[in-house]
Amino acid sequence: MRKLASISVAFIVTAGILTAAPASGATISNGVACKKLNQTTKVDGRKYKCAKNPLSTSTKLTWLSNDCLLSANGYVKAKKDSAAIAAKYAAQIPVIDLGIANETANRTEIQAKLDAASLRLPVAKADLAAATNDEAKKKFGEAVINWTAAIRAYTSKINQIALTIRTLETAKTTALRNPIDLASSIADSKSTALLICTKGL
Repeated sequence: MRKLASISVAFIVTAGILTAAPASGATISNGVACKKLNQTTKVDGRKYKCAKNPLSTSTKLTWLSNDCLLSANGYVKAKKDSAAIAAKYAAQIPVIDLGIANETANRTEIQAKLDAASLRLPVAKADLAAATNDEAKKKFGEAVINWTAAIRAYTSKINQIALTIRTLETAKTTALRNPIDLASSIADSKSTALLICTKGL
């Protein structure tokens, strides 16, 4: 009877070991609770680490695959960096707006000078055509040359200003669009991380 009891106890203990070991191994997956911070293990060739989930506000330690940690930490860093990047772009906008306003005012001023020169040139040409002596011809001839040069210079300046304004407007569009694109990218990064960190994987 005693021998039979010993065999029964041994069988129960052995059975407990045989069933407990696989169950313990099978529980190691994303989101399963663990106790020792930074403890690592490998299941079916996949590495896991006992850590706090970067995607969660919980301080609970769980097993997380290396892929999960890499993706989650990448998302957290990108999100943190994006705030500084967005702030940088936001700070650029009023500076760009001021530049556009200054260039627009400058263009208005130069345009007024161009309009005036454009009116003076035909008058100078008419005076030159009507001149009857060398002194008058020289005077009005120089006036024609000067007003022609002024028109050319003012026109060139206006074209430069227009190019500068277009460049500033492009910069403003970029400053407004990039934070939106960045936010979309961050959202995609988070979705990917959540998928890779799915509990049970």
